[in-house]
Amino acid sequence: MTAQDTRNYSYNLKENILYAGDQQVPAYELEENEIGTCGDCESTITSLSYHETDDKFIVVGNCTNCGTLSANIYDSDWNWISEIAISYYSSPISEHNAEGVSKIFPGAKGPKESETPEIDDLELLNSIPMKQIETIFSPTEITALFARAKGEKCIRQYLYNARKKYQTFEDVFGVKLTI
Repeated sequence: MTAQDTRNYSYNLKENILYAGDQQVPAYELEENEIGTCGDCESTITSLSYHETDDKFIVVGNCTNCGTLSANIYDSDWNWISEIAISYYSSPISEHNAEGVSKIFPGAKGPKESETPEIDDLELLNSIPMKQIETIFSPTEITALFARAKGEKCIRQYLYNARKKYQTFEDVFGVKLTI
């Protein structure tokens, strides 16, 4: 029996690098395959990249419906060990730069509260699954958020109401909005 893996996993979407604790594990394959079923919404999980450590193979997969990112961990003989929901980043992370943007799924181990990443760009706002946004914000608040992110005029009261919910959004999903 293999010991439980306690490393904190995260993933760099642009560079296809898996972070396993303090170890950077670049992808050796970027093949898309159906690799399982999402535990959250029961949709198909498709592989994004394949990684190899000294003693494990790790396949990073993405749910085609809800966007949950997961690491499927296998031993050196490709026997399945576990699946872990992981956070992902759109820019490189370093020890001294905790400002890389991340999206953290419920149950995932993310950065410490003081290192909560910020999202303040339309592209990154678009990367948040709409289900998460709709969970906290009303339709009028969502319209105001996207308008503001695009630099367009929005109804100030709706934006104000949305901003009052930023802390709740951060508490639930681990993403700090600054729009």
